[in-house]
Amino acid sequence: MLVSKQWISQFTTIPKKITPQQIGIDLTMHVVEVEGVIDEAQFLDNVFLGRVESVQKHPNADKLNICTVAFGQAHPAQVVCGGSNVTEGMLCAFGSLGAKVRWHGEGDLIELKKAEIRGVKSYGMICASDEIGLGEMFPKKDEKEIVDLTHIASAKDVGKPLAVALSLDDVVFDIDNKSMTHRPDLWGQYGMAREISAMYGSELKDYAPAKIKVQETKHNIDVSVKDTKACPRYMAVAIDGIEVAESPAWLKKRLMSVGVQPRNNVVDVTNVVMFELGQPLHAFNANKLTSNNKQLTIVVRKAKDGEVYTSLDDKEYKLTKEDLVIATKDKIVALAGVKGSNNSGVTNETTSILIESANFHAVTIRRTATRHGLRTDASARYEKSLDPNLCELAMRRVVELLKEVSPKSVVSSTIVDQSNFTLDQGPIDLDINFVQRKMGVDLSATEMVRILTSLGFGVKEKKQILSVTIPTWRATKDIAIREDLVEEIARVYGYDNIAPSLPTFPIVPPPKNALRDVETTLRTLLAHEARYSEVSNYSFVAPELLEKVGEHTKDYLELENPIAKDRPYLRRHLRENMLEMVEHNLHRFDTVNIFEIGKVFKKELEGEEDGQQHVLPRQDTLLAMAHAAKGDTNPFLHVSTSFTTVMTRLGLVVHYEKKTLDDVLVHPGRFAKVFVNDVHVGHIAEVHPLTAETLGLDARTAILEVNLSEIVPLLTEKTQYQPLPQYPSTERDVAFVLDKEKQHEDIAAALIKADPLTVDIELFDVFTGKNIPEGKKSMAYRITYRSDEKTLEGKDVDVIHDKIVAMLQKKFGAEIRA
Repeated sequence: MLVSKQWISQFTTIPKKITPQQIGIDLTMHVVEVEGVIDEAQFLDNVFLGRVESVQKHPNADKLNICTVAFGQAHPAQVVCGGSNVTEGMLCAFGSLGAKVRWHGEGDLIELKKAEIRGVKSYGMICASDEIGLGEMFPKKDEKEIVDLTHIASAKDVGKPLAVALSLDDVVFDIDNKSMTHRPDLWGQYGMAREISAMYGSELKDYAPAKIKVQETKHNIDVSVKDTKACPRYMAVAIDGIEVAESPAWLKKRLMSVGVQPRNNVVDVTNVVMFELGQPLHAFNANKLTSNNKQLTIVVRKAKDGEVYTSLDDKEYKLTKEDLVIATKDKIVALAGVKGSNNSGVTNETTSILIESANFHAVTIRRTATRHGLRTDASARYEKSLDPNLCELAMRRVVELLKEVSPKSVVSSTIVDQSNFTLDQGPIDLDINFVQRKMGVDLSATEMVRILTSLGFGVKEKKQILSVTIPTWRATKDIAIREDLVEEIARVYGYDNIAPSLPTFPIVPPPKNALRDVETTLRTLLAHEARYSEVSNYSFVAPELLEKVGEHTKDYLELENPIAKDRPYLRRHLRENMLEMVEHNLHRFDTVNIFEIGKVFKKELEGEEDGQQHVLPRQDTLLAMAHAAKGDTNPFLHVSTSFTTVMTRLGLVVHYEKKTLDDVLVHPGRFAKVFVNDVHVGHIAEVHPLTAETLGLDARTAILEVNLSEIVPLLTEKTQYQPLPQYPSTERDVAFVLDKEKQHEDIAAALIKADPLTVDIELFDVFTGKNIPEGKKSMAYRITYRSDEKTLEGKDVDVIHDKIVAMLQKKFGAEIRA
């Protein structure tokens, strides 16, 4: 967006000592990002307001004249001129030597130098408007016409730079639109003037155009708003006696300063008000809205699917039911908040108009403009959530200007105003200490009040509390909380005035995530020591797989929009997908050792067990381990030993309780509950042979699944270390035959408790088959003995070992092998 310094100066005073470049810097530091500062006068260097003193025919050219031009110097300049309208006494734009012009308004800039044209010397140029960049302000009627300023400029200004004589010495600030998308009040020159007055402490003039006086009631306006959410306010008034003509120079200058091409006085007036106040307006040809020239009907409604709208530039658009339109009883006359239609536009023959000043829902306009690729100055403003109160101010201002540019115009209807809106203007209670703490500056309450009131906020102070009322133009999704007010105070005060300092608040380390730490440790231990490979399965499971392992889908959460349609359920366990992974890997490897750590999802809500209901399903973090190896007859032992070893490294004690379970997945004789520090945390089992066959498992497979969420609380903060043993240990092996039903866990527990000098046991062999009776199995253990007080002699170890052998025979019916 472009902001004109001269235009802003109509509303506030900018200190003379402040240069345009400094204004640009200050705006960037306090309000919006300024991308460039453009000095219009630089394009008119060495161009002066001149007066033609004499005109004589060129002796050697029929279409040229020899003129003398006064331009403030001691002597007039002689110029050869081809202008068709040059006359003695006319005021003109005189380009002296050194000026840069475009010949006939085309090509690159050319510097004027002394020349000789058909034998006559020429010391400058009487310029056409397009040769000095003023073609839009002073359009030519003839190709050879020079710009005639006789009725525009003042004769007393002859000799002054043309930029000064015509007030073309404006400075324009190029604002980055992205820096003010949250500030609808800044999309007009008056809003920028308010910010500048706050920055420099200068007075801001009230924006108070005269109230509209109805002069006659020739027209009756009937407005029907079908969707008050999409259109919170709609105002309309009819104006008769309009004379559509070229706008006066000052009006065109205003528009050109903000990059808008002038069209005619009616359209230009609506545009000027939009760029001045930030409120878009639209002028309809009133004669195109009625059949009897009296009743004017306006309907604000949603379009019908497929309904066709033709824009002012004759382009057709197929609308949807989400688009808001302005219509009569039988046709669409505008795409609301975006653009008018060619069936109701103002033309040179228009004498009666209807002015629309409305407020539209930001999202509705944004979506329509985006959907149809129609980005206009109006839509850019509406989509920022404009203040509905601007409608009346804009209506009053546009009528005021229309009477100025078309003096015969009269207000020919009552003003229709249909509104249905409320704005939350607070108040917001703002603690002065809170502001000082947030800013890090001991700013006085008086200065806070000054800053807020300069921005239009209402402020009442009471006991260190400021009660702040939000102005309507900042109450449309902009200012809502006290932090917003702190920002307003800080930016006007100046971020660069706040001394940088180190934080004074204590730095508190984030809370320790014990579960995450355990996961990391387990991954290291399982991978490096237990030689298990980590897998990461999807959190989704297929119903066919659930059926194979005896699970019911009714117990599982089903996704409404699954990523993979064949896996619509969230897993309750890790084991199903783990077994699928084992089957896949057994086709490639003889031995598979894998583990997974991941979350599962259960229908039971978090906190349900303690009487609290939460929204999300219960999510526990589980550890699953699986082992399968072709030829391995006891995978159960492999998994249990690996898990026990890992838990021991964490300082935890594991034991297993054998249970009988009637389950499709589980081998009835090879299932146990897993206890860690006497807390039940999960299960371990060998897969049932029939289920293994169904799953395609080519080897006996064991799987363990425990809840890490329950193991974490069992960990102690400090690890208890013991000194290294001072005395050597002694190992003895024992092999025996016993019933197949006897379990390693029970035997291991009995061995370790048999004598205090037993410090470790290891099952290193299990054998069935040749030379072993039916229903029996052979087991071999290595037992380690050690004393903390002396070196054990052979006879000492023999006594202990014999005691253990006797215990095995008595408690387990073991037959000791030689």
